[in-house]
Amino acid sequence: MLNNMGQETITYLTNIVISVILAGLLTHYWWRHGRSPTMRYWMVAAWVMTVADIFFAARPELPHWAGKLIPTLLVTVGHAALFLGAQRTAHLPRQWKLVAGITLLHLAVLIGFLTFAQPSTWRMVCNGVIWGGLSLASAWCLRRARPMFWNSFVSPASAFLLHGIFHGVRVVLAILFGMRGWTEASASLQIIGDLEVSFFMVALFVSLLLANLQLRHEELSSAHAEVQTLSGLLPICAWCKKVRNDEGYWQQVEDYFSARSHIEFTHGICTECFKDQKAGKPEKAE
Repeated sequence: MLNNMGQETITYLTNIVISVILAGLLTHYWWRHGRSPTMRYWMVAAWVMTVADIFFAARPELPHWAGKLIPTLLVTVGHAALFLGAQRTAHLPRQWKLVAGITLLHLAVLIGFLTFAQPSTWRMVCNGVIWGGLSLASAWCLRRARPMFWNSFVSPASAFLLHGIFHGVRVVLAILFGMRGWTEASASLQIIGDLEVSFFMVALFVSLLLANLQLRHEELSSAHAEVQTLSGLLPICAWCKKVRNDEGYWQQVEDYFSARSHIEFTHGICTECFKDQKAGKPEKAE
């Protein structure tokens, strides 16, 4: 059966397996950790990309217009969801109108390619400009987020940046190959692009999970420190300086700490109290 499949179909089937695993992990994390609105964007993007790969793999069985239009547009929708997720992560306003405009523009261009039967090279150029642009915009947004989303080579921002650079190089090479009529080179460039999708999705979604786990760890550590601070508050009488224990009884400070730690008290007199006692002043009430 595999012998009858093209290299492109096998690549898409591999991408589907990878996409399903990653989307499932994101969904599990979203479900188990409070169903975060931010994580919802990333999860939706992962499933959209998975559906796009399914359509790419089924392209030989689809009508020509559907095979050329639907999966490509789904990838754009997936990149748009990633862009919105990056904005949500960085607490930036979501630019829904911009995303909708880019998606509709891409749809119009793809319909134009189908109508006028333009070479696939220019489709590749158009796709690369839109997908690479959205990836670079997502990287820019994540630079405004918490450090774990951008401050290392394995961060989500780095994955977006490398993906955007890849598409930029791919666009330049596609134009060069198209101008020189190197059809075989253009076909190889398409295969390389399909393979790069797998690397991008693994790098992006794994780094997102790691960044969110690190963020959650910091939040839990902060909450733990706050609880420790609050639990350290000790009710003390402003006059006699007795403290109230856990049972609600008042007892001497010395007795309270001696019962809960290895602290032993030695008594002395401070300079101010010594002066007051020497001068015969009455004890100050605080």
